Amino acid sequence: MHFNYDKLPADLLLPNGSKRRRVFLAGKGGVGKTTLASTVALFAADQGYKTLLVTTDPAAHTGNVFEQVVTSAPSRVLDSNLWLVRIDPKAAYEAYRQQVLGSLGEQFSDTETIKRVNEELNSPCTEEVAVFQEFLDYVLSNEYDVTVFDTAPTGHTIRLLQLSWDYEAELEHKDAFTAETAALDEAQLGRMNAAIRTLQDEAETGMLFVTLPESTPIAEMERAIADLERTNIHTQGIIVNQVLPEEATTSPLFGKRLELQMRHIQRLREHNADRTIAVATLQDDEIIGVKMLKQFAMQVIEKPKEAIR
Repeated sequence: MHFNYDKLPADLLLPNGSKRRRVFLAGKGGVGKTTLASTVALFAADQGYKTLLVTTDPAAHTGNVFEQVVTSAPSRVLDSNLWLVRIDPKAAYEAYRQQVLGSLGEQFSDTETIKRVNEELNSPCTEEVAVFQEFLDYVLSNEYDVTVFDTAPTGHTIRLLQLSWDYEAELEHKDAFTAETAALDEAQLGRMNAAIRTLQDEAETGMLFVTLPESTPIAEMERAIADLERTNIHTQGIIVNQVLPEEATTSPLFGKRLELQMRHIQRLREHNADRTIAVATLQDDEIIGVKMLKQFAMQVIEKPKEAIR
């Protein structure tokens, strides 16, 4: 059997020309998204690009990977070009609530309207909208050359990307949001639509899925890719993580396991001819710290064709 361990092309991760780059790593929980997102972000930073790694996954362990505290405010990794930030749902909710009430207070003296809006902000969907607000900020921000998103497990990711349409429908049923606040509504929807256009632009956004060489995570990934295609967001690459190294063929047990993994990878290549299929091998130790991330990047990502900035 032929063992092909293709790397991830650097041009999927780095800006092309004057456009900034957004890179999303999505997939089923437990497939290694955080480690690979951290690897991609550090790689981009090492090429001279000011880079931000954003995690929207409450279960992510970005802080453990980089051995530093990650909060809702971007923090720099040593003296590198990399910053880390975590979207905290509770903090995002409170900031969003204060922002909405503050905007209304500045524009309207009708305390009854403000009171009704405050009551509506206590609805279950408000925290989700607040997280999406912060997500929009990072998608639309021009502060960083590269922004890498370590997203939540697949189902939550799809929900996050499709929330703009849900939000538009929600606004139609908000009693307190009358003609007085139509301008605020239109501005919000405009931001959402701008973000969706960015996500649909392959020159600005790289959508990558991480999976394991196993039937269940691959099947879930394929459903998610199909869901994204229906919103005109194209997945450009798939990273198959934790593949056994070729030396495993010398073991009767692991050799058979590797052959099964390679059959899964071959099937992915046959069914995804328009996508990059990269392979990340199983490591003999947990990837913790900048040094190990850089070593992992050398294994997983191709060298950039152009010189480092």
